[in-house]
Amino acid sequence: MWFGSSSSSSSSAPATPTVPSLPSPSPSNESTPSPSTSKPINAPLNIPAGNSPITPDAEPIKPDENLTGDTVADLKKALARIQPKEDFENIGKIPCARNSLLYGIAGGTGLGAVRFLGSRKPWVAANWAVGSFILISGFQWEMCNRARRKELAQMRAITERYPHRHISKLKQKGSDWVPPPSSTTSEGNPS
Repeated sequence: MWFGSSSSSSSSAPATPTVPSLPSPSPSNESTPSPSTSKPINAPLNIPAGNSPITPDAEPIKPDENLTGDTVADLKKALARIQPKEDFENIGKIPCARNSLLYGIAGGTGLGAVRFLGSRKPWVAANWAVGSFILISGFQWEMCNRARRKELAQMRAITERYPHRHISKLKQKGSDWVPPPSSTTSEGNPS
């Protein structure tokens, strides 16, 4: 089971591959590695997308969040983390929540009203309204999140491919700036 294992294959933070740089000229630093001896390949870019920073990756799992194997203790710990008052206060900050709830409310009300007009049975109409609310909200939530994931993947690909897209602004600050060599190879170019 991979939830509680402490093996190196399921670590909570992905390992960042490093590329060794040129050795330092002083032999005294050879025993302790310094931060300048290795450079991460996929260093995060500090280039904002629009008016907000790039969406950060999810935080790694904390040690107290791992499953213990005791179902009752794990369930109690999970239920203790639920805070409905704060969740409902911050529902507008959750991506896609507003639109999916509005579509679900409108669709559920409409289908419930149509069902009531057709059958004149309030309980049947209420069941249809609640069921259609759940289905429409869930469908809209998934479609919105799918589009959001696709857009974030496109933004991430653009920032990785063109990390210096604000080069004109950087050149205005100083003419001595030279972009670093590209980390991608020209696979499609024969020359």
